[in-house]
Amino acid sequence: MPTVSEISSRYVDEVAALDPVRGERWGVAADPTRLTDYSPASYQALADLLRRTRQDLEAATPQDEPERLGQGFLIDWVTGELGIIDAGEREENLSIIVGAPASTRSVFDLMDRSTPEAWEHIAARLEAVAGAMAGYRATLQAGLDRGHPAARRQAIAVADQCSIWAGDGTNGGWFGAFVAGYGDGPRRPTLDAAARKAAAAYGDLAAWLRGDYAAYATETDGCGEERYRIWSEYLLGTDLDIDEAYAWGWDELARLEAQKDVECERILPGGGFEAVRNLLINDPNRCIAGVDAYREWLQYLTDEAISGLSGKEFDIPPSIARCEVRIPPEGSAAAAYYTSPSEDLTRPGRTWFPTVGRTRFPTWDDVSTVYHEAVPGHHLQGATIRLVPLTRAHKLGFNSAHGEGWALYAERLMDELGWFRTPETRLGFLCAHAFRAARVVVDIGLHTGRRIPAGWPGSGEQWTYDGAIDFIVRAGGMDRDKAESEVLRYLSWPSQATAYKLGERTWLTGREKARSAAAASGRAFDQKGWHARSLALGPLGLRRLEVELAKA
Repeated sequence: MPTVSEISSRYVDEVAALDPVRGERWGVAADPTRLTDYSPASYQALADLLRRTRQDLEAATPQDEPERLGQGFLIDWVTGELGIIDAGEREENLSIIVGAPASTRSVFDLMDRSTPEAWEHIAARLEAVAGAMAGYRATLQAGLDRGHPAARRQAIAVADQCSIWAGDGTNGGWFGAFVAGYGDGPRRPTLDAAARKAAAAYGDLAAWLRGDYAAYATETDGCGEERYRIWSEYLLGTDLDIDEAYAWGWDELARLEAQKDVECERILPGGGFEAVRNLLINDPNRCIAGVDAYREWLQYLTDEAISGLSGKEFDIPPSIARCEVRIPPEGSAAAAYYTSPSEDLTRPGRTWFPTVGRTRFPTWDDVSTVYHEAVPGHHLQGATIRLVPLTRAHKLGFNSAHGEGWALYAERLMDELGWFRTPETRLGFLCAHAFRAARVVVDIGLHTGRRIPAGWPGSGEQWTYDGAIDFIVRAGGMDRDKAESEVLRYLSWPSQATAYKLGERTWLTGREKARSAAAASGRAFDQKGWHARSLALGPLGLRRLEVELAKA
């Protein structure tokens, strides 16, 4: 009978072979010429793999602590993903952030471009784009045939995204610009031709979504409570108490709004939030001009946090003491994101900050995002997990509530440590957290039909798409186009928006229990040690994380 470690390693290899895009994100050595098959048959094959993995895990006996943790993580993960597939959710997966078009395009960002052989791999993958999009279209059509259409709003959004990347049909669009990085060597004609084919596939998919699919899509944006619970089990790793989470989200938002008022008064006495926001956005002395200068500033903040925290709050090994800042192409969702280092750490961790067509960047609200995405947030957590003794799938895995909860906890930790050195940057931190609290109530409200409570604008009414955007603008202090991208993003990804604040709550509760236990035994609380032990647990759903943090 295989061990938990053997089952875990086999799972990684088999999933990477079946889903090469996921394998590339993991940084697993696999065939670099293939793309994921998004057809119904491939999802069935994945479901079979997940069932077999779960059956083997349930029969195995853990031999040590890493196997105990790894067994629990992987059972939860494969069970959650099976729930998504079995419920037909992949047949409705139209999303500008986690849909097949976005995932397929972004995989090229991660590919090696340093050798002639690497460019041959890129050409082969470009040739495979049309097949990947055809399989995806077949899965969406299967959803329509079964009477499970996605929202029309999502169909149009993904169609617009695909059109941007397809370009005008002659130059290969984004793919043509990408292969231009090769230069004028002998493989250029092959690369150009493959890029045009890939762009044409995106253009064809855009036309089909905008025309055929949209005609049968639903006008209902939300998924309903039953589907919401399936997603929350997958992404949060818990049986979510929706009413409790909704009420708590409102309380947390009220707390943060009160703190925002304090910082606004420090910046512009008597001005109020809207006046302060306008000042911070429009004052040229509080902005950075130019995309290159913006990236350099973000890299400086990243490097400063790594050097300033290393040896004090965390022991950061040299092998992960670098996190690169990149700018993704136009057409990407508006939110910043992180990509983990490869399994062998040869590809570094990277943060990606979309510019969304801007060339001028206010600085007040991005400092907190840097700490969230890099250090002590996603990069510290994700890269550290690569180094601790865990089973292979556990090292490479991710749970939204665990990961996003830690990253939000990391922002709060930086506030506790005094790293928001001006009222402006502390207001940015508070807006980032108010935005996440607002997303809890917006996401639950839009998807499950819960009404706005007394004491808030729109009291007693149901949520609307435009009302949700207005609410996010006020809470997060962001531009309307970015707020709309956020609302659109989470309508296609039920419950993920709640992972940040609900995950942070679990991390804070775990720390408080550890601090209380230390006090009860007459010991000083060792926060640095608690961080190290807690990160070494690896990703866990909230149900398991709460139990393990209490013991860390």
